[in-house]
Amino acid sequence: MNEYYFPKENTYTPMYEVPEEYEEGAYSTRFTFPSKPIPVLSKYKLKESYQISDIILHPEFSISLNIYNSINIKNIYGGNWIPILLKDKGEHEFMMLQLANELNVIDHEKSEFKRKKRGSISGMKKLILDPDKIESIPLYKRLIFKDESWGFHTFYHKKIVEKIMSMNPTGIEFIPVNNFNDSWVG
Repeated sequence: MNEYYFPKENTYTPMYEVPEEYEEGAYSTRFTFPSKPIPVLSKYKLKESYQISDIILHPEFSISLNIYNSINIKNIYGGNWIPILLKDKGEHEFMMLQLANELNVIDHEKSEFKRKKRGSISGMKKLILDPDKIESIPLYKRLIFKDESWGFHTFYHKKIVEKIMSMNPTGIEFIPVNNFNDSWVG
């Protein structure tokens, strides 16, 4: 399926994390609505020089507020955007995606798994999506999602990817799902 992509960082960035006292409001498949931006801090700074990227993938997919406001991705089915304040080289406003949209789209007969136990995939060698399963789901419900048996990677439809990439963001590229290989984690 050429219409789905995985995000991949293409620059070096520090490891960012949400302070423990804010974790419940940030890491949730139950949507939260914080009254103020949740702080995100640099846990491990890089020794070499780096710039703050427009998109970061950790702790979760987050996009700079400027880009977020410039593209229409606010109402994603099964998604909720919360404000975060990245504190690294100053303070930077971002919107972080909380995602509760899980679908069943992997072809379990044609894909090759490293490990699969009780319907849960913990490793993937070869990823094949089932076109019949995908086509049975309305497009608006499958713009951004995780597979219910393999929740490690988030799938982005090309319409979302095109909107994001139209802003020439730094820090990210999108790799077609067809190019997935087992050297990726998960």
